[in-house]
Amino acid sequence: MLNTPRRPGVVTLFTAAVAQSADLVQTEFRLARAEVSEKLAALRIGLALMAAGAIFLIAALGMLLQALVSVLIANGMSPPAAILVVAGGAAVIGLVLFLVGQKRLNPEELVPDRTLTSLSRDGRMMKETVT
Repeated sequence: MLNTPRRPGVVTLFTAAVAQSADLVQTEFRLARAEVSEKLAALRIGLALMAAGAIFLIAALGMLLQALVSVLIANGMSPPAAILVVAGGAAVIGLVLFLVGQKRLNPEELVPDRTLTSLSRDGRMMKETVT
């Protein structure tokens, strides 16, 4: 008899496919975790820089508003009226900026796009392999 190589059986092939699929899913979860960590790190850095910038902007804005009050007083307005006018204007501007910024917040940027695309592609591939 000749030694012919044995072809693996259906059970062996199916077991190998399931094992590879499990490895693939674990790899995809590690990728998702890494991608989310990367995005959160970028978000933390961005928020820290924004907070530092906001501190300086608040100090500068306070000084500018004080200067505006002084200008209004120097031009004959009473101090309480000048303070109320400047504070009211600042409140309106602040409210408008807050509402516009709130509308522009986009939580979808934290979604791990690359991983979801990869998982979808891998899912299609596993369906094609098993069927």
